[in-house]
Amino acid sequence: ADSQFGHIFAHGTTREEARKALMLSLRNIDVVGTIRNPVEYLVELLGMNSFIGNTIDTSWLDGLIKAKSVAVKYDKLDVVFYAAVFRAMTSLKSKDAEILSSLGRGQ
Repeated sequence: ADSQFGHIFAHGTTREEARKALMLSLRNIDVVGTIRNPVEYLVELLGMNSFIGNTIDTSWLDGLIKAKSVAVKYDKLDVVFYAAVFRAMTSLKSKDAEILSSLGRGQ
């Protein structure tokens, strides 16, 4: 199955203008749903010196993946916040299930 869900293009009078327009577009894109997407990863790739200098070839991305040299950076406080929200939602769902079960038994 192909995981590709779309294409995005950018243009400018120079390659650098197009690259910056693409980065801006990716930073402002919202993907709604429970699908994984590579937007942050693509922004990181577009900001790499080798991409900016256009010194890449067809094996460039394969080499980065193999070396695991590109990682999306997350703010630690954001990670803590989303983990807390996840735990709270999990707890609420559990409590909801308990309440519904009790109501089903007439309690």
